[in-house]
Order: sequence, then structure tokens, then C-alpha cells
Amino acid sequence: MKVKKSLLFVSIAVISIAILLIGLYLLKTDPIKKQIIKVKTNPPKIPEVKEDVLKDLIKEINPEGTDRINTENLTFEQMVALYRKNFGKNIQNQWVQIKFIEDLIRHLKAKYPDTWITELYVMIHATFPNLANEIFAKFEKLQEYNQWLEKKSEELSKLSPEERSTVLWNKRYEVFGEDSAKEIWASEWKALQVKETLHQIDQSSSKDIDQKIQEYRFSLQKIYGDQYPDLLTRKSLDLTELFLQLPSIQKELKNMDSEARYKTLKQIRLSLGMDSNAVQRLENLDKERDIRWELGNQYMMERESLIKSGAGEEEIHNLRLKFFNPEMAEILKQEEESGFFRFKEPRNYGLN
Repeated sequence: MKVKKSLLFVSIAVISIAILLIGLYLLKTDPIKKQIIKVKTNPPKIPEVKEDVLKDLIKEINPEGTDRINTENLTFEQMVALYRKNFGKNIQNQWVQIKFIEDLIRHLKAKYPDTWITELYVMIHATFPNLANEIFAKFEKLQEYNQWLEKKSEELSKLSPEERSTVLWNKRYEVFGEDSAKEIWASEWKALQVKETLHQIDQSSSKDIDQKIQEYRFSLQKIYGDQYPDLLTRKSLDLTELFLQLPSIQKELKNMDSEARYKTLKQIRLSLGMDSNAVQRLENLDKERDIRWELGNQYMMERESLIKSGAGEEEIHNLRLKFFNPEMAEILKQEEESGFFRFKEPRNYGLN
């Protein structure tokens, strides 16, 4: 029994020593980690910043009130004032905290290449003292994540977009925690949710286009919440094009006659926030595209016949001029010489 206990103690001791040695090795090979531990173990003194002075500093360093301020020669207090102005309103948001950290890193690395971590620690504590520990901890996590990204860059580049996204999100969850990662990369996370929603809609073979539009709108509202009305105002064209790219939607549009298709495209665009003037312009563009594709298909059929009969480039170019204006004919000539044939590409109604 004593032998077993002795072996247990020895094993624990060996493991502890191994962990210690690994830690020492990492400190030796990772100077940034070493500086972080040093600044946390022996925190530098934080200069006193007078709150009443800060209020007037922004006017002093930027009397014109423009967005651009040369930060190169600003004093410490002026930098604190500027950072509070730029980030203070939404500093509770974790994405804003990351932007603040990244801005600090860029500025302080250039100005203090050997002591930038100490300067960063001081600036964070002086600017947002109530959130300083949280923000500095976020900096440590960001540093860990960026080092991992750099180390894995070649490996990540070989993955498919879907695989790379999965690996990145898993690492973000590991380093920052799931909720924090979703807030920091909120825009990317929401875009991913929209992509997954569209995939599910595309697979809904039992639903017609109107039902799919309603499902899309409902999902967008759920994903973006209070931002949904603004999203429809700012991104209506992008949202519409994402919907029109779905193979199931293109299949239905292809099976319609032109008038039914124009009516359906109008319904889709209006439902996704586009104003009536924009919808009318796009309908006119759809009609122009239909004419161009009809001409293009006729051109390709006659071109194929000429090729089979042994015609040369001069005859083929004359054929282009038969269907298109000289500028368009020259564009087609250059495209075909490079191996690209636009009228052999898939037709996507409402898009090309």
C-alpha cells in the first residue's frame, strides 16, 4: 500500500515538474506572454487623469470637429479623452472592446515597440477603469487567438470555406466562450445564420415562392431583432439577391413565362424592402437581360454552325456585329479568346 502511495506521489511530482518546465519553455519562447505575466504580477502605476480636464481636450485637439485627428503627438490625457470619445458610448459591447484593443495595439506597438504591453495596460486602466480588468483579459484572449491563427494559417487555407468556418468558430468558443464569441463576431455569426436559413428554405420542396419569402422574412427578423427594419432599408438588394441565388427559386422562375416571372420578381423585391422605383428599374433591366440572352442564344447557335463549317475569326466577328453593337462585339471577342463564353454560363433570373 505504501509503495502504491509512493508511486502516486512520484507521478504527481513528475507531472507537476513537467507542467512547470512546459510553462517556463513557453515563457521563454513567447516574449509577449512573458510581458503580460510581468505586467500583471507587478502592475505599473496608473497616471491620475482629471475628469474635468478631459471634457475640453477633444475641442483642443480637434477644433474643427472633423473625424480625422493626428494622434502622433497627442499627450497621454489627450489619448484618454480621444479613446473615451470614440469607444466610451458602447464600451460594454464586447465587439467594441475588441476594436478598442486593436486600435491600442496598432498605436502603441508603433510608438513603444519594446514596452507596448505595459503602455496598453496603463491606457486601458486610465481610459476605462471600471472595465479595465475585463478588457485586459479580453486582450489576452485576443492575443492567444491571433497567435493560433498565425500558427494554423497554412492548415486553414487548405480547408473548404465550410470546414474553415467550423474550425474558426470552435476555436473562438474555446478561447472567448460561446456567448462572447457570438457578440464579438456578431456580423459574421448573423450572416452564417442567414446562410443556414437559406439552405433550409432551398430544401423545402413542398413550399411555394410566397411561403419561402415569408419564412425568409421571419428568420431575418429573428436573427437581427431590432435591427431588422434598418437591415431591410440598407441591405434590401443584397438580401434579395441571396434569395434569388437559391437553385429552387431559379428553377421555379425558369418554368414561368416572362410575364409571370416579372410579376414574381416584383413580389420578391417588394417583400424584401425594395422601394417601388428601384423595383421598376430592375424590372426594366430584367427585360433588357431577356432580350440580350435571346440574342446571345441565337448568336451561339449560329456561331456553332460557322465553327463546324470551318469559318475563320473574321466571319465569327462579323456574326458578333450582326447581333451586337461594336463595343459589345469586341468585349465578346476578348472573352472568347480567353476561353470564356458568357452565353454558355447558367442563366439566373433577376441576377444576370
